[in-house]
Amino acid sequence: MIDAKKLTAPCGLACWACNYYKDNITAELAENTAVMIGMTAEEVACEGCRSERGCAFEMPLTGGKGCVTKKCVEDKGLHNCSECNVFPCENLMPVVDGSDRAPHNTKIYNLSRIKLIGLEEWAKEASMIQQKYFKGKFVYGQAPSLS
Repeated sequence: MIDAKKLTAPCGLACWACNYYKDNITAELAENTAVMIGMTAEEVACEGCRSERGCAFEMPLTGGKGCVTKKCVEDKGLHNCSECNVFPCENLMPVVDGSDRAPHNTKIYNLSRIKLIGLEEWAKEASMIQQKYFKGKFVYGQAPSLS
């Protein structure tokens, strides 16, 4: 069973559905990523944003100071951005680089679903949302489904 509270990133990403999460990463992905970003393959596998290690990757936009979204949520004593009174903010700005490989552009959608239906209900659909991002299409007014 997934611990949604522990494995939901502050920005609304489902760590358990990520290709870089320790239980999902392939040796090939770890090797290719390690070469691309200058890490060892062993360092690439992620334990989730809330783990002691946090994000495994250097955050270039923060000058190597870690994830600004995670820091902001922690400083405010929140679980995720959907609980914030200034949601959504610039910390959640969609990204273009790597959007074909990384689900970061689903953050606002995920957080909106969390706010609407709650963390546990969202967790039931989170993996499917990520799959739809890469392989399907969303229909306005309908909860996403793979069919």
